[in-house]
Amino acid sequence: MIFNIQKCSIHDGEGLRTLVFFKGCPLRCPWCANPESQSYGCDITEYPSKCVGCGLCMDNCPQKAISRADGHIDRNLCIAGCTACTDICYAEAKRSVGKDYTIEELFHEIKKDKVFYDIKGGGVTFSGGEPLTYGNYLEQIAKKCKENRINVCIESCGYSDFQSFEGALAYIDAMFIDVKLIDSKRHKEITGFGNELILTNIKRISEYGIPITIRTPVVPGYTDSPENIVGIAQFVKSLPTVREYELLVYHNLGESKYNAMGKPYALKGIKPPSDEQMLGLTKLANNILNPHGKQCFYMKDNKKEGITC
Repeated sequence: MIFNIQKCSIHDGEGLRTLVFFKGCPLRCPWCANPESQSYGCDITEYPSKCVGCGLCMDNCPQKAISRADGHIDRNLCIAGCTACTDICYAEAKRSVGKDYTIEELFHEIKKDKVFYDIKGGGVTFSGGEPLTYGNYLEQIAKKCKENRINVCIESCGYSDFQSFEGALAYIDAMFIDVKLIDSKRHKEITGFGNELILTNIKRISEYGIPITIRTPVVPGYTDSPENIVGIAQFVKSLPTVREYELLVYHNLGESKYNAMGKPYALKGIKPPSDEQMLGLTKLANNILNPHGKQCFYMKDNKKEGITC
């Protein structure tokens, strides 16, 4: 199940990228910018400003889960996988998120952009959600892309059984993997799982020879402590195919998506870290990484900042 195919990205791998977002993720990070990616089934989003008040969604809902007072869905009554309201909503005030693709259907969408890859460089980046949890499917689509000379990158949280996705590694050119917290207990408290499997997977992927960029979202009160960044930098230092450690500045651009899904946004009111804080954390990491030929940076205005080597 795919929930978005985004064209013309330039920040998720080399060159011009097509981003394919797999639906479903085992982690529950409170800062997740794509809450629609978390479940492995179809979700319904609501956009009241688009509603024209026709009432068709209410008339066609088998559970009578849509209020006649304000048109909102009662999520406690809504049946998972039912798309009766979105199928009939011509104003797109209610939309279904998630669509099943066969290998051939998905490759057809990716191949549309091959002419741009051939001219400008680039390829496809599989993101999510968590693409590694689609091991066999990922292997098949990555193999088909490589057979057609399309570069393949992966964006991952790293939480999946290694044996399930090992076969796909032969067709992957590079990976971006998050290490959110180095303390496993804290990682479990915040995301729902410890980080042991993630760190082990990263080590094995690096030993496999795949170039990796490690990323940490810098979220105030969650991941922004100097101890956390230093601990992750120490881990990055030991990885043979990791050359870059990227700090991602927290943003709340996903908050509107939580509203559209009828979910509370846990980080409401939290502000992004300052440039001074980001630069300080970057310098701490570079003190550890630079002697080993690696570098840490953070992104601002689509530029790498804080590089000292």
